[in-house]
Amino acid sequence: LGGGGQPIPTNEEIRRKRAEAIYEEDMSLQYRKSHENPEIVSIYRDFLGEPLSHKSHELLHTHYTERERY
Repeated sequence: LGGGGQPIPTNEEIRRKRAEAIYEEDMSLQYRKSHENPEIVSIYRDFLGEPLSHKSHELLHTHYTERERY
């Protein structure tokens, strides 16, 4: 809740409703854990190798850049 690209909630009620909606959506997903998703398993097997390998880190990870909030 409130991660990058998310609207900044203006009050506690909006925060609560947003969190409830996110958890409700998550519960309805076929694959709730990325390591159980056949597409992700295939990408690692065929291209990236092991999780946290050099290649996966190089392509999938980012670095934090502090930015001013407005």
